[in-house]
Amino acid sequence: MKNEPVNSVKAAHLAVLVVDDDTMIRQIIIQQLRTIGFQRFLEANDGTEAFKFMLDPLQKVDIIICDWEMPKTDGLTFLRAVRNHRTRSKTPFIMVTSQQSQERMKISKAKKHLVDAYIVKPFRAETLRQKVFQVLFDALEKKTIAG
Repeated sequence: MKNEPVNSVKAAHLAVLVVDDDTMIRQIIIQQLRTIGFQRFLEANDGTEAFKFMLDPLQKVDIIICDWEMPKTDGLTFLRAVRNHRTRSKTPFIMVTSQQSQERMKISKAKKHLVDAYIVKPFRAETLRQKVFQVLFDALEKKTIAG
């Protein structure tokens, strides 16, 4: 991870919350993140299950990678809940969705609710890597400026 923009943060120490109703997609995302040094993962089938992690003040969540379309609680609803949470509102959030969805409408809705990045399935490992490091770098920069 030497030449990554987030070189002051060790990926192995960051907790990634992966939210998708498809177990195989969650495992693919986790496997891709493991290859670039991430080791701590939380998994949830939908936004309701994921929000339980966010409500636990002792649970570390450094970045969220969340599918848009899920039963029970979808990604946009979960994004809104995270952005409205008193202490978790600044958590970096990447939304993932499939190509056949109405992308323009979704992107504008997600942007309105302050999503940090957007990835369309199917995606390459390199795309995921770039988006993850970019949102972490941006979060670190904001924290440095604000703090």
